[in-house]
Amino acid sequence: MSSSSACSKLGEMLAESVDAQVTIDATRALNRVLEAFSALGYPQEVVAQWSIPAADAADLIAGLRKDLKEIESPRILEVGTFVGTSALVMLLTIPNAVVHSVDPNFPLEVEFDAMHCAHRDADLKRTTQEVAALAAEHLGVRDRLHLHEGGFSTDATFAGTARNATAIGEKLAQQYGPFDAAFVDGLHFEQTVFSDARLAARSMTAQGSLYFHDVIGYWGSTVRRALSRFLELNPSFTLSHPPYRELYRSVGRISRRSVPADTTDARMTHCFGTHGSRFAEYVARAMATQLPALTAESLDAFSRSTVDAMGHTLGAPSCGVLLAGIDEWGDDDASERLRDACTSRDALLLGATPPGEAHAASAWSVPLARRVAQLNALDFDAFDLVTSFLEPFSYALGDVCVLPRASSFLLNTVFAVRRSTALHEAVLARGHLPLDLATARALESARLQQIHDHSALRRSQGETEFARGETIREIAQHKLVCELHASQLAHVSARLQWYLDWRIHIGRHRFLKSKT
Repeated sequence: MSSSSACSKLGEMLAESVDAQVTIDATRALNRVLEAFSALGYPQEVVAQWSIPAADAADLIAGLRKDLKEIESPRILEVGTFVGTSALVMLLTIPNAVVHSVDPNFPLEVEFDAMHCAHRDADLKRTTQEVAALAAEHLGVRDRLHLHEGGFSTDATFAGTARNATAIGEKLAQQYGPFDAAFVDGLHFEQTVFSDARLAARSMTAQGSLYFHDVIGYWGSTVRRALSRFLELNPSFTLSHPPYRELYRSVGRISRRSVPADTTDARMTHCFGTHGSRFAEYVARAMATQLPALTAESLDAFSRSTVDAMGHTLGAPSCGVLLAGIDEWGDDDASERLRDACTSRDALLLGATPPGEAHAASAWSVPLARRVAQLNALDFDAFDLVTSFLEPFSYALGDVCVLPRASSFLLNTVFAVRRSTALHEAVLARGHLPLDLATARALESARLQQIHDHSALRRSQGETEFARGETIREIAQHKLVCELHASQLAHVSARLQWYLDWRIHIGRHRFLKSKT
């Protein structure tokens, strides 16, 4: 092994050990917090209904440690205290950190009634922050936990209009900000998450990052819609979160854009595996079956196989195929390059990925609505012809003859056509409708949730097949035991019969001998 490869391998091993250590530290801290609640009369099954799961705690702490490692006494904003589980985990795992946590601070019985929670065998008269303060005292971190009663950016609460809370976020930011990081896990309604994100972003230092809970998963649709709207208005920020196939990890991070971690080829290989050529074939089929003949031209290396599959028709409208390049460009650069790509062409086949998913999205990926707005500004209409065509071929439980869809890679691919051209009229005449901003937002949200649901379906199928396999193995083992017992019984019976026959034979022999 060369010295460079050895160093690379060592680096990977060290990274894995660091990640493992963070997981251990976060899990231990979470267990300590749950033990503290139990000592106060709140068993784990009561607190865990709204507590951050262990996997999410590990992801949150790993991100915060990386972001805050150069800051001596980091200030962390938390939106949504509940009983303080995540705040206490942060304080136990990040030395010298100070957490300012905001919550309406209702009695537990109000919160439990609103969420229809079970496991109510505890003192529910105490308020949420009262429980958090008692647990912080028990753990010895009360001096670093600052609790603030009220709403953050709005007065809305899950308990309904009868229990509104005064919004105190602006005042809090002026008095204690700017913060070095934020963890937003408050009311999960779309409008509230959107306003919380905007106010939290204004309350950060220049390099401060925002962490959000439930970016994917059970609450993922509402939180993701809010964050997509935030990213539309704030192109200098990007979103990152775990792959959709990892169902039990839901912490997302919004930060300033940086150099993409994965190349397009790496993302394609990660998401499509050996099915990249099949994707090119299906995209070409989508174009051929829904549009007039085109003269296709590849505008990036990734698009060549699709262009080859589409073919060329002399004299047909020109179509530039750009399936990967645009997600590798910075926002200002993307606008300029997109303008150049549109120049002297009738249409573009534009590949794009929604922001967020690790190993699928680029740091420069933007929401579909923002891409549609960019095309509108260039006098192009965007049509959803590719992803909708691929849906029947991407069924979650399909066999090897289909294109597996387990990630959001190239989910926002659109066909863009210059307005007031013969091709535009032909596309409209075939019944295709251009995307407006509202439709683009709804389409992206529904498809991202569909990917999560497909992942859940695949996981459920895998667990069912595993359980069925275990049952079959148990039955086979039981049958083997039964067969073994039957074989042994037959063997014993045969031996007994042999002894019996032998004794009869000996008896007859003796009887006959005595007669003589």
